[in-house]
Amino acid sequence: MERRRLLGWLAFLGGAGLLALLPEFFPQEEELLALEARPGGAAAKPETRSEEVRPEAHGVRGGPASGTPVPQADLFAARSWRASRPASGSASPSALVARPPAAPVAPPLPFEFVGRLDDSVRLRVFLLQGDRLHTVEAGEVIDGTYRLERIADDELTLVYLPLNQTQSLSVGDNP
Repeated sequence: MERRRLLGWLAFLGGAGLLALLPEFFPQEEELLALEARPGGAAAKPETRSEEVRPEAHGVRGGPASGTPVPQADLFAARSWRASRPASGSASPSALVARPPAAPVAPPLPFEFVGRLDDSVRLRVFLLQGDRLHTVEAGEVIDGTYRLERIADDELTLVYLPLNQTQSLSVGDNP
């Protein structure tokens, strides 16, 4: 059993060593591209490729050994979320005046028409709001925000009380 374990470790370490040394025997793609793109026609003359690669060229990529400058970004540059100001004479003062805010609009009706009940005394409608069922008649207030103004054959008229805006809800077969 001890011999199997020893052979397993030797195979593992030998494979790891081979993988570590393997890149040394094959040129890297960046080195090939650097040789092809060298000024002076190195790509046109294949016999000039046989020159040795300097050992200091294996340093940090893009550093002083490779001769190509690495573009540097200014990590701490001042940036602002504000819009840039126009040139002093290019915009008229009237263009800089803020527009008045738009008039508030009532939200869409949260109700769904379920049905109506006419018991010859009063006409009531059933409105579904989420999972709540409201049974209301003309003139009643629903949750302090809507008032049912009028019940017609094809639509209901409701008033959004905070803005006093009238909205209609289609009922029947043709919405």
